[in-house]
Amino acid sequence: MKRVVVFGLAILASVLCTFAAEAKAPDVEFTIKINKAGFHHTNGQLISTPFKVKKGESVRLTFLFDEKTSDVLRDILRDANEQHGYVHAFALHNGKEIVAETKDISLKNRESILDFVAGDKGAQQYKVYCTLMCFGMEHLSNLTVEVH
Repeated sequence: MKRVVVFGLAILASVLCTFAAEAKAPDVEFTIKINKAGFHHTNGQLISTPFKVKKGESVRLTFLFDEKTSDVLRDILRDANEQHGYVHAFALHNGKEIVAETKDISLKNRESILDFVAGDKGAQQYKVYCTLMCFGMEHLSNLTVEVH
């Protein structure tokens, strides 16, 4: 009987530790609204300066789809082939390789997240850019994260 209780407690402790590790919030989080005009802060201001993070910090970039629904629907009704223009997906590049990518975000899936550790593999800077041919692609290639 004691073995069963000890075994049960060990399993419970393992589950609680796993849950606590998964629930840990990132050290730094940035929320970014995106639309064909570019990357924006949540207040609507265009992001014009790099995000600064410390080496070793866990970083979360949350991308929010911010295209006007009326624009998307108008263009879809014009030509069904145009709907791909309002779908975005982002890559995080450390200067040598892509280290993370988002899932597609669109009218149907309005949020996607990138998690990474700043300075992993010696990276001092990251570039974020849209990987899809989309409306506004020329404005969705200049987001920078600097590691200090």
